[in-house]
Amino acid sequence: MPDCYHEGLRAMESGRYREAVAALESARVSRPHDPQVKLWLVMAYEANQQRQLARDLCRELTSHPDPQIRQQSQRVLYILEAPQLQRRAEWLNEIPPITDEPLPSFPLGKPKTKPLPLPPEPPTALIAVQTNYFVPIALVGISLGLIVWAGWG
Repeated sequence: MPDCYHEGLRAMESGRYREAVAALESARVSRPHDPQVKLWLVMAYEANQQRQLARDLCRELTSHPDPQIRQQSQRVLYILEAPQLQRRAEWLNEIPPITDEPLPSFPLGKPKTKPLPLPPEPPTALIAVQTNYFVPIALVGISLGLIVWAGWG
C-alpha cells in the first residue's frame, strides 16, 4: 500500500495540487492525529485555491497541544488571513499548472535576423600625451636622500 502522505508531498513539489489534496486527505484519514499531515493539507488547500478549507483546518491546528505546532499554525493562519493586495493585471504573469499532458506545439517560423551593426571607427586624430616626470624625479630624490643618509654614518 503506497504511503498517501509521501505521495501528497511529491505532488506538492511537482505542482500537482489537486492530486496533493486528494492524497493528503487520504493520509489524514489514515493518520488523523498527525499534525504534519494537516499542515501540508493546509498548504495544499491554499495552493489549490480552497482558501476557506485551509483557514478552517489551520484554525483547528492553533489549539494543538504541541506548542511548536500551535506556533507554526498561528504563523500560517496569519499569512492566510492577511488582506490580498490589489495588483494590476499587467504586473502578473500567469503560470499554467503543471500537468502530465503534452504542451501544445506551435509552428515555428524562420528566426528573424538583424544585421550586426558595424563597429565604430577609431579616432583618426592623435591625442597629445603629456609626459609625467614625477616618478623619475621622485626616484632621483629618494636615491640622493639615501646616499646622503648613508654618508652620515
